[in-house]
Amino acid sequence: MDLDGTERALLAAWREHHRRGGRDPLEQRLLEIWREWRERPATRPPWAAALQHRLADPAPPVPATGLADRSGPLPEAPSRLLGMLLGGAVGESAALGGRLGQRTSALLFVLEGLIRAHTQARSTGEGDPVRHALSALQRWLHTRGVPWRDCVADAATPDGWLVGRRELRSRHADEPTLLTALARVAAGRDAGTRHRPINASASATAVPFGAVAALWSADPGTVFALGGDLAALTHGHHNGHVPAGVLGVAVSRLLRGEPLDEALRHALASWQAGRAPLAHALRLGRNSPAGLRPRRPHLDAMTPGRSGLDALAVAVRVAVSCQDDFASAIFSAADHGGDAASSAMLCGQLLGALRGPTAIPHDWLADLPITAIVERISEDAAAEFGPYPDESDDWERRYPTGGATIPSAVDYQPGLAAVPRLAASRERFVGAVLGSAVGEALGLPITGDAWDEIQARHGARGLVDYVPAGHPSGRIGSDTQLLLFSLEGVIRADVARRRTGLDDPARHVQHAYQRWLHTQHLSWPRAAGEFLTGTPEPDGWLVRQRALFQTRNPGRTMMRTLIAFAKAQQPMGTPAAPVSDSQGSNAVLRGVPAALWSEDPVEVFDIGMRTAALTHGHPVAYLSTGALAFLVNRLVRGEELGDAVDGALEQLVRHRDHEDVSRRIGTAVRLARSGRTDPDDLARALGSGWTASEALAIGLHAALVGDGDFDAAVSVAVNHSGNSAATGAICGGLVGATIGAERIPERWTAELELGDVIDRLARDAILQFGPRPPDWADRYPPT
Repeated sequence: MDLDGTERALLAAWREHHRRGGRDPLEQRLLEIWREWRERPATRPPWAAALQHRLADPAPPVPATGLADRSGPLPEAPSRLLGMLLGGAVGESAALGGRLGQRTSALLFVLEGLIRAHTQARSTGEGDPVRHALSALQRWLHTRGVPWRDCVADAATPDGWLVGRRELRSRHADEPTLLTALARVAAGRDAGTRHRPINASASATAVPFGAVAALWSADPGTVFALGGDLAALTHGHHNGHVPAGVLGVAVSRLLRGEPLDEALRHALASWQAGRAPLAHALRLGRNSPAGLRPRRPHLDAMTPGRSGLDALAVAVRVAVSCQDDFASAIFSAADHGGDAASSAMLCGQLLGALRGPTAIPHDWLADLPITAIVERISEDAAAEFGPYPDESDDWERRYPTGGATIPSAVDYQPGLAAVPRLAASRERFVGAVLGSAVGEALGLPITGDAWDEIQARHGARGLVDYVPAGHPSGRIGSDTQLLLFSLEGVIRADVARRRTGLDDPARHVQHAYQRWLHTQHLSWPRAAGEFLTGTPEPDGWLVRQRALFQTRNPGRTMMRTLIAFAKAQQPMGTPAAPVSDSQGSNAVLRGVPAALWSEDPVEVFDIGMRTAALTHGHPVAYLSTGALAFLVNRLVRGEELGDAVDGALEQLVRHRDHEDVSRRIGTAVRLARSGRTDPDDLARALGSGWTASEALAIGLHAALVGDGDFDAAVSVAVNHSGNSAATGAICGGLVGATIGAERIPERWTAELELGDVIDRLARDAILQFGPRPPDWADRYPPT
């Protein structure tokens, strides 16, 4: 029998614990149960989902969502999510006598809308969850028997997989507010918002939508607002939409494994104005005698009507009273004079998120006609909001976003299009860019100082934090400025490549450097050179960032060569036809943007060399830049730094005059194996960082010694006699590409000058080089 990776890990863990050598009947049964859980997620308890997560490959840091925080994914959250969806579905069905209700089907479409919104945000940088939820509800309206042309103004065919499922089609509605509100939107009325209500309805039909808002963010304030926004699309009274926000916060806490009482207490804190009935319900639930579930007289005495607030209060009281008895809780929540279907669904959502799908009676799930649909969309949501979202074309067909993308007119593979786990690679590239900027900002104030001077000024450990020299304190230097313009040039080159098949970004990078020269207080006609004909004004987004118009002591070689190009005194430099003999370190950071150009690291090495040679013609400079491009390319794809260094050395020996760069890299690796080197010994062994090979070697040595610890690595990189800015930048880029942007300590990025611009440009780059780049020729013109 063939085993997958998690199954082999499961058996290995079992055998280690039980000291067993070979397969036995007990192990066979273990595998059968494991596969049943995988094939039928509703039978899998949360602890088994967490075990499966631990047995899989380690997950990278991901942007915080409802299923992940900054430390990584929440192992039990996918199972709790499925429990919430199934619990709500069976709760409503039980209240309606076994019939599938409108709240459940509408909720599934809202969830589909959130998946589409998140997919678009991941692919293009922008995705509005409320707008996508409204579009999803319009598709839901179509499943109620309404012709599509009467659901939306644009009568294009409804898309996606969910709208085609016959099990979700029904003309039944026990409460009309959803239908009538959506019909008004279809007739041309604006959808409701919390501040511009579409009606005065306080009914509970949309309150369950708040539960899926918990997926969007790890921030309770964001979840609360989104939950209310989703319900306010169709319900205008605050008692009809604010409880959805309260529910969202509670479910968010439950997905993280908090006890029900604590999750509800945090949720109630979100709504001070209307929390009294809910707080009263929570107290009554806590004070219920063990084994005694609330009866109809108790519930009818507690709530005055059928509003969303009333339904949630019933659900809270019953769920807290019957935490360990799902069936009794649903029967109780469905037996009162208010909106029994809504309160039973809300109760099922809370208990399902608390205990997972195995808390639901098996025969109830067997009788539910949409269990398979719920399992599928739950798994898709867990993938989309988890560390490894699906980047395939099939996913785009299942969850089309309608976002504008530009098709490629030529056949080529962008640098990030074929990466198996693109979300992790994206974070690592952003980490490379941010880390480079942080490293330079840290080292810039002590660049050129001797080690004993650094100690005298900053203490025995040297400089370990930004020098407060203004606000923000992490001021970037000219190397970071040029890194940004290099990255913009590479993005614009790829926009052109998709249209023309361009195979070398060097000319676009040269154009970007002339725009940077313009920021150094030269008029555009004096800085543009031959590009003035095609661009009479400096174009694109980056050059409009006025904060970049700062002179930060740029290298003489950069200024001299770019001014000479602008005056038509020399052409673009190449390795074969150099325009200078400079081996200075200012060129090395251009290797970071070059890492995106291709999936082939050999081509990336070559692009790094060519972009460096635009201004720095010595082999030490362009070979060092090529080596950094190769390293970042490999690190972004998840390769270990040591393995990437071995590959870079193999590339270097194929080029003439590589000896100085190769020797210094080899020395950096040997020194790192022995631990941190004294700054004076480091200078004797590797140099001071003023040449490209010295800076690369010192930055690499510090990254190897730091071993993923950003603080430790950049401290080694900057605390020595010499060019601390360049060595700090190279080290920060390597460590950032290893650990990802999310693991760079916030104290560095919060005080980084132009941090928002740097982050945005890096994220634009990974969108451009991903599988579906946006159509943004105005932002990044292909000139």
